[in-house]
Amino acid sequence: MTASFSTLRAFMEVARLQSFTRAAETLCITQSAVSKQVQVLEHQLGFRLFQRSRRALLLTPAGSAYLSHAADALAMLGEGKAIAQEVAGEKAAGSSVELSASPAFAAHWLVARLPRFLANAPTTKLSLRPRLPDFSPVTERFDMEIRVGGGRWPDARATYLLGREMALVASPGLLAGRRIESPRDLDGLPLLQRAQRGYDWREWSAVAAPDWQHDGPELLFEGFSVLIPAVIAGCGLAICPLFMVLDQLQSGQLVRPLNDCVRARYAYYGVVPAGAGRNSARDRLLDWMLSEAQLTQMRLQSYLDR
Repeated sequence: MTASFSTLRAFMEVARLQSFTRAAETLCITQSAVSKQVQVLEHQLGFRLFQRSRRALLLTPAGSAYLSHAADALAMLGEGKAIAQEVAGEKAAGSSVELSASPAFAAHWLVARLPRFLANAPTTKLSLRPRLPDFSPVTERFDMEIRVGGGRWPDARATYLLGREMALVASPGLLAGRRIESPRDLDGLPLLQRAQRGYDWREWSAVAAPDWQHDGPELLFEGFSVLIPAVIAGCGLAICPLFMVLDQLQSGQLVRPLNDCVRARYAYYGVVPAGAGRNSARDRLLDWMLSEAQLTQMRLQSYLDR
């Protein structure tokens, strides 16, 4: 017997969230309905997919082996459904995109470029929702997310966009009267930090200033959307992804006092959920972001080479 779309989707959500309750919230059905769907699938397959521990719901070895194949099957079923609906005239497949992005990525890069995309895709309905990394409610589902991380997520496929280059930046006014020749010349200046993972002082100093002793950041900011304006205002020094501050560096609003460029452990990726069906508008948006990211990367490299 072939697994149905609903049983596969229930299995995928429980595996992703490690919870029947949270999977039920995501699927907008009852917990007992999700449990029954998984039981039906286990009965069809002839083996258990999950095992309970004291603290978590875990995949069995057989469930782990089945997971990737289930994702492929779910994607094919979703694509087939979308194509069939389009052929039947019930809906225009892939005409809308639900996009989640960090406030900083949206404000400092994406929004300024969006008119070019919308001019070439006037019928696309785009919903852009700013979300801080790791703080999206589990009940929210998006066609694509812009995530910060190492590029590997078990529940999704990721495409690198930007962010592998980071540097120390400051406003010229903060450094006025100082001759900066080494990290020690920065002693006494306030250090600012983004509250989330990545682009931190420890990672940067390990490469750019391994012998510099500092007390670490004095002020934390909830994301680059407030950290970058704080740096521009002269509140202190910060480590930032260069693509986000490229305009300010080229205009002179910000400077790199040490002329450094360090490869970051994290970066920004376009992320599509595993098992996502066909969505031509989403794919066009991702392709467009890739082309825009390449243009930004060329500008960034030209700036660094000067």
